[in-house]
Amino acid sequence: MKKRWCCLPALFLLTGCWDTQALHKTKLITAGGFDYTKNGNVTITASIPQSIAPAAGGQTLINQAYSATGHTARQSRVLLDRKVSEQLDVSKNQIIIFGEDSAKKDIYQLLDVFYRDPKSALNAKIAVTKGSAKDVISNKYMETESGSTGIGEYLRDVIKSSEESATVTKETIQSVCPIMFDPGQDFTLPYIIPLKHTAKVDGVAVFHGEKMVGTITGPTSVLYVMLTGQHYTKAMSTTRKISSDKKVKLNNFTSFKVKKNKRILDVTVSATGQISVDLQLKTRVIIIEYPHNNLNTSGEVEKVEKELSATLTKESQKIVAKLQKMNADTFGIGRELMAFHYPFWKKLDWEKEYPKIPIHTKVDITVIGHGIIE
Repeated sequence: MKKRWCCLPALFLLTGCWDTQALHKTKLITAGGFDYTKNGNVTITASIPQSIAPAAGGQTLINQAYSATGHTARQSRVLLDRKVSEQLDVSKNQIIIFGEDSAKKDIYQLLDVFYRDPKSALNAKIAVTKGSAKDVISNKYMETESGSTGIGEYLRDVIKSSEESATVTKETIQSVCPIMFDPGQDFTLPYIIPLKHTAKVDGVAVFHGEKMVGTITGPTSVLYVMLTGQHYTKAMSTTRKISSDKKVKLNNFTSFKVKKNKRILDVTVSATGQISVDLQLKTRVIIIEYPHNNLNTSGEVEKVEKELSATLTKESQKIVAKLQKMNADTFGIGRELMAFHYPFWKKLDWEKEYPKIPIHTKVDITVIGHGIIE
């Protein structure tokens, strides 16, 4: 009994939860977007799902989109808060989308509000859309019309699916922050094309520093992701044309699934200060489509390996040339120079040197399987 009385004064010294926020007094943002107006102001668009209980019972989600325009991202956010009945909360945000025009200016100026707010969901996906972010977030999608899926969840899952198929690299609000300020490496973000009732990830938006400088789209984006050193994903597959002499057009193509992908990046500096880069892929694949025949001989398999290797090597050279033209070092060649040739790196003007250095690429394809037909 005495012990209980001794503990009683300590209860008055305990603190409660000073920063609690009641859910019934907040509205959760699940998707946010940024656009610039013609006069340079910032427009924020947010998707806020509302749960309603229909007469038949259960719950249905209604996706509501709100927009506000201000001089800065923070001011736009404050003005947006005044348009809703409760306080906005970004802690459960799923995705941030930049309109293409805003991405070409400076995305860090718009992301600054997230890095300074301790409640920000820094693990949220981040992407660029063709056109305006407002159109993407305000659109009506087939998967969200059922009332069970929010806009943010849908767009996040579309990007996750593209990550699994190696169409895009994996990035979040947090992961891109250090790369934006890294002089030895650039990055890419998913590039979305809005359709009537769906959103399509068509490749990657390429960034140099904080600004978007171009795109890599279509099937080429899968090879780009492989060149970044992505080892393997569950659905890393693609289709390529490997011949032109077949009478039936379908027979000129083959599809393969990557089972193992190894990148070898060799950056050397000669005694005279000449930089040379060798970028090689050693890739093991399974043929998942080859309409021409069933690949039942080793000679036919070797022929496919050579044709695929030659096709992808040529394509990789075009990717590198495009990146150098955009002055985007997304493979981290400058980072290699910083790590292993730092005294030499300090003397370089990498902005001027990178587009001019010779980068040699080679893709070696090894077929390790071709289906159940023998």
